[in-house]
Amino acid sequence: MSEHDLFDHISRARWFGGKGRHAELVRVDPLPWLTAPGEWPAVRAEIAEIGYPDDEVEFYQLLLSYRPAGGAADPAALGTDELPDLGPVVRSDATRDPEAMTALLRAVVEQREAASETATLRCRTVEDHPLTPALAPRLFGGEQSNTSVMYGDVAMVKAFRRLGTGANLDIEVHRALAGDERARAARLHGWIEAEWQSGRRRHSADLAMVVEQLREAADGWELALDACTAGRDFSTEAEALGLALRGVHEALGDHFPRGSVSGEALARTMGRRLQAAARETVELLPTADAVQALFDRVRPLTVPTQRVHGDFHLGQTLHTADGWKIIDFEGEPLKSLDERREPDSPWRDVAGILRSFDYAAGSAAAAAAAAANDGQVPPETAAATQRWAAGCTAAFLRGYGSGSALAAEEETLLQAYVADKAVYEVVYEVRNRPAWVGIPLRAIERLVADDEAPAARRHDDRRGPLNGIRP
Repeated sequence: MSEHDLFDHISRARWFGGKGRHAELVRVDPLPWLTAPGEWPAVRAEIAEIGYPDDEVEFYQLLLSYRPAGGAADPAALGTDELPDLGPVVRSDATRDPEAMTALLRAVVEQREAASETATLRCRTVEDHPLTPALAPRLFGGEQSNTSVMYGDVAMVKAFRRLGTGANLDIEVHRALAGDERARAARLHGWIEAEWQSGRRRHSADLAMVVEQLREAADGWELALDACTAGRDFSTEAEALGLALRGVHEALGDHFPRGSVSGEALARTMGRRLQAAARETVELLPTADAVQALFDRVRPLTVPTQRVHGDFHLGQTLHTADGWKIIDFEGEPLKSLDERREPDSPWRDVAGILRSFDYAAGSAAAAAAAAANDGQVPPETAAATQRWAAGCTAAFLRGYGSGSALAAEEETLLQAYVADKAVYEVVYEVRNRPAWVGIPLRAIERLVADDEAPAARRHDDRRGPLNGIRP
């Protein structure tokens, strides 16, 4: 398989974060085999180093399986190759190869360790795990920035795609919160870690984690979108989700360091992100000054910080027979690992879920437009989806605050974080899903328009909490 074909495979993947940038494949470093010599399929991870014109590099994990060339056609095949220790082979995506994923689970259960001249691989488990290689694998078909494979109804392996060097945050959080019922998180069963040589530099990263599979779990995004599309009230679920996030924040605050940041520093950071986004996305220019004004209002504040989820939205939630569960504690994909590990305000997570309600409303409206003869959103549908999102916002905030109204400083912080999140979304959509960019852009326009309204109207209780972040 040529480097061109391999890069084409990487660049087309949902989990590739370099779309819209001038990326190139610098090198590929194979790790030690997860399988024993002579075992087929042979399975290993290979680390693709992706370079950019500004000298930034990213590492992506390719989880691959190999079989002797000349066998039956494989729909997951990525091409042919000839390897010194295997001979002529067909290379495939291991996550779509059930036998390969069984081999991976066996390596974890056996706590396999392997080394080559340039790399080492270690599989780890926790005590009293329920894993066995007999568990049948099946690929999770949802849209993700990583790749998940289910094993029976017991476990799930999440293979990390874009690798942050050092300890993975998701594993770190799951290990720290083990046994804390407030966390509403799945139990960690094991993980895979590696070190490798890239040129003259040595790197380490976690490659995958094995966690409890949450039974009778329904994806939060799908539930909310279905409810909005059907015009069904979702406020009970939204309020319970707010209460669940409050518990997660309390647990994270107890298990990781707390701190604070000056509002001055926070406003500067948000302002820098806004300026960078406006340079990349000219559609932000008309509202940039007004958004900056929202950020400037946090300058007099002292903002408590702690470990947070960092990328909280409906897709990071599962509704189970035991209520809401919160998953994927890796933080925002576009941030570095160090940035994602830094303490932040819990209001960042709250802002993320409120923006997610807006996305569900926007998606439902777009579906209605697609079904309309003229391709326009019917006015009654637009009004209904806005009311739905507003109801979810109010209910979530009730749950998160245990019924207490937001203080003025909290509202100021939340509005700033909502605006900051929407700016981030604009950049993400321009790079990955240009057809969706109108959702965050319209949200920013509404946020700014409401902020510029007379103060008496902005704080009219009849309009619901935080009207400025309403869709």
